[in-house]
Amino acid sequence: MSISRRNLLRNIGVGAVVGASAPALRGFPFPRVTGALWKNSVSAAQPSSVATAADPILLYRNENPYGPSEKVLAVLRESAASGNRYPRTEYDTLVDKLATLHNVKRDQIVLGCGSGEILCMAAFAFLKPGKKLVEAAPTFLALGRLAQTAGVEVADVPLNKRYEHDLGVMLDRARSSTGLVYIVNPNNPTGTITPRKEIEAFISKLPPDVTVLIDEAYHHFVAPWGAYESFLGRPIGDPRVIVSRTFSKIYGLAGMRIGYAVATPEIAKRLTAGLPRWSVSIVSARAASAALDDVDYVRLGFKRNTDDRQEFMNQVNARMLRAIDSQTNFVMVNPMRPPEEVIEHLKKNNVLIGPKYPVLDKYIRVSLGTPGEMQAFWRVWDLMPPTGKMAM
Repeated sequence: MSISRRNLLRNIGVGAVVGASAPALRGFPFPRVTGALWKNSVSAAQPSSVATAADPILLYRNENPYGPSEKVLAVLRESAASGNRYPRTEYDTLVDKLATLHNVKRDQIVLGCGSGEILCMAAFAFLKPGKKLVEAAPTFLALGRLAQTAGVEVADVPLNKRYEHDLGVMLDRARSSTGLVYIVNPNNPTGTITPRKEIEAFISKLPPDVTVLIDEAYHHFVAPWGAYESFLGRPIGDPRVIVSRTFSKIYGLAGMRIGYAVATPEIAKRLTAGLPRWSVSIVSARAASAALDDVDYVRLGFKRNTDDRQEFMNQVNARMLRAIDSQTNFVMVNPMRPPEEVIEHLKKNNVLIGPKYPVLDKYIRVSLGTPGEMQAFWRVWDLMPPTGKMAM
């Protein structure tokens, strides 16, 4: 079964995704960040101290709990009245800004309805029967599920002991019959990074007909030192490499559904061949363009997330739990008790966290919320009975 356009759209649910790209903006549900300083922004983003079924605490999709910046919110309000129009110059404006940001040509930028659509494009372009997908396990599930649903072989390679991509084993699996290698860096759900030098060496040893998709959705949360380095900050120069990014995370635009890829002009054309180019709404394009302009908010988001993550680890350590060292806005925690029981206990108290990952069956994934949300999370956590006495 090949990944035809019909099968692709049906299996991934693109219709629903595209529909989500233009939500109602009246009473836009993002909290406002009223100042440029972290202390000022915290008080503006505190949730209710008690979660309800109608208003649960959402710590399960790695969203930015603070929402977009005030500058972006202003653009969203102004743009709502244009929802009856198709984009005109908005695409070109956004593409120009992205090309300038990454020092590439315009025809190297591909816009998508979230980075999820970029994954769809890559699957459509490079996967087919006899051309498998090679990816880590666990990693972001969407591409692997899409391939499996379409009857394409998926080679899942467990992470190594450091929770990095095991590139040696991935190379062995990719030496034959591979159409696409998928690397999520930083990785979801572990929040870990794989050193750039190791990825470069890996790519250099791949067969010449294998394309590599590097998903950098969580790039902005990584400290700008150490082994991590984006493949957009210093391009590798290999025409087989595609890099995807999203506005869903640090920019706070998950509900707007907008992402993009950077590739060679030839690969960019291949990604978009046979697919419509109107999945990004006029409102989303304007919001993303404004978000790129607000560089101070990105700096604030990095600082705020670093502080929130450190406080979360402090609470983990205080309870003698274990956690995987994260470079993102979520953390994998070993609760020292069955994860299913923890997930159910939190859910009963209207706190939603990530699903269980079979490959890491002792861990739960917790997305970082605002300080108020995390205080509520730990209050609910501390309501659990001692280990071994959880209600069934």
